[in-house]
Amino acid sequence: MTSLFNDARDFSVNELNLTVISPSPQVPIGDPLNGPIPDLASQIAIGALHDSAERCDAPKCHPETRVAVQGEIYSWIVHGDPDPAQKMVKIKWVTGPAGTGKSAIMGSVADTCKREGILAVTFFFSSSASPDRRRKSAFIPTLAYRLARHLPGLKDPVAQAIQDDPLLFKKTLRVQMEALILTPLRQVAVESKQPGVVLVDGIDECEVEEYFDSHASPRAGESILRTKDEDQLEILQVLREAALDPAFPFRIVIASRPERIFREFFNNENLRSSFAPSLILDEKYHPSADIALFLQAKFGEIRRRYNLSPSWPSPEILATLLDQASGQFIYAAIVIRYITTARHGSPQTLLDWVLKVKPTSPGTNPFSHLDAFYTHILQSTPNHVLAVKWLWILKGEMPDWPYIFHFMRSPPAAFLVNLLLQTDNSNAEYVLGDLHSLIDVPPSDNLETPYKPYHKSLYDFLSNEDRCGPFYVGRMQCAEFLWGRFFDICTHKGLAGSHSLDQQAFLGLFFDLCMPDISRYTSQLNFSLSSVDWWASGCVSHSEQSIWLMFRFVHWKVQCGPYYSV
Repeated sequence: MTSLFNDARDFSVNELNLTVISPSPQVPIGDPLNGPIPDLASQIAIGALHDSAERCDAPKCHPETRVAVQGEIYSWIVHGDPDPAQKMVKIKWVTGPAGTGKSAIMGSVADTCKREGILAVTFFFSSSASPDRRRKSAFIPTLAYRLARHLPGLKDPVAQAIQDDPLLFKKTLRVQMEALILTPLRQVAVESKQPGVVLVDGIDECEVEEYFDSHASPRAGESILRTKDEDQLEILQVLREAALDPAFPFRIVIASRPERIFREFFNNENLRSSFAPSLILDEKYHPSADIALFLQAKFGEIRRRYNLSPSWPSPEILATLLDQASGQFIYAAIVIRYITTARHGSPQTLLDWVLKVKPTSPGTNPFSHLDAFYTHILQSTPNHVLAVKWLWILKGEMPDWPYIFHFMRSPPAAFLVNLLLQTDNSNAEYVLGDLHSLIDVPPSDNLETPYKPYHKSLYDFLSNEDRCGPFYVGRMQCAEFLWGRFFDICTHKGLAGSHSLDQQAFLGLFFDLCMPDISRYTSQLNFSLSSVDWWASGCVSHSEQSIWLMFRFVHWKVQCGPYYSV
């Protein structure tokens, strides 16, 4: 009999208890509690739906802004392209650089479709949200689940597909699309005159599904890592194939930044006939006029709240802010957040500080004013290097390393992240006290809400050393800081002086962390054998994923060939 441990070297196992769980018996398709449809529901990314609780405070277009671009997208969904040659084309790409409001536009279009009774199936990827919105694995199940909810005739064919292939959710997106969506649609023959749309936002934020990919060179010990570009391209390809299938009656709108993988896909001469003309968020849609409306409305709210003069701010100041925004809604949004959330200074004083922030070398960089403002905010922290380390880790990342909260179904509560990162000399209030305009910091007595960075552009800034300069913190620094905290907790066998309930909740987070590979770093971290015993027993008690990851990593390190992919 082949053993899991064949060819593995230089480790020993003193005692290992395995529990074998027998597979559950099959249940009827119609069983409302335990059947295939609930199995499908367990695979979806609830937070990716446009009306999910996770997106309750997601950006939407301010009233009377982005009217033209919303109208163009909505008209295409309902009527198609006015060019007769493009009438049957079902895919449209909406693109623009960071901060131009793509997600807000897509959210508002989804709301309009719902209000007008048009079927809208949505998936909002996000690199700063729950894990299942960061990867491709929940994408097709989520679309299939929403279609089956809207079109009850699809439920039985979808349930049959799941019952026929219990491993379906582990297969490629193409196989899942065929089994869960296209084949059921062929069986039901949905009326093609019914307008409907699949709205997919932020595919450029989809991260790679596996960190240690299975197509390694086992005997050479070389690992060929799959990239996020490959996963993103797989999503684009499967959506195009669906759009070309006569059984698929819905239009598809894809919103993303104009990154290379998307430009090459949508501008490919061999594929261009499959796509409607791209919608590029540029000056054609008058972003400055919309930003002006947004600023006027928000300053009006501030005036009413603080009983300020109707003439504040002056037209000249508004014109300056518009010029500094360079067509980026994110700049205007951060300015307003800074004025309304800063702990020190009146609105007038804070606005004066905003106007004094100037780029050191503006040049032709459209992000120069945004970068200068990020720099100004980070400079207000007492220890900006420590603050940036926190910003990376509370997001669940560090530069060039995948998601450290990989095994968690949702982002951990800020309260638990604080317990992980803070020391006697650096609690969350000290480190993050002046960063409320960049991240949503829950109140200290809130034990459930996670941290929420407001916009990906902050991490674009922090990951580019040329842009952020002295605020750049690399992977090595982040990893050493995180491992330092990890070993300190192991040494103390938990959190010193913590309440038992807090301790128990924290250990659930601690033993599920997907820690970075420390073998590449030079830190000398010494810990006792009793600390190792505590960690090992804690893994067994709290997280089967940690045990799985440990064995997989050991096999990878000792070049155990095919056992690496178990």
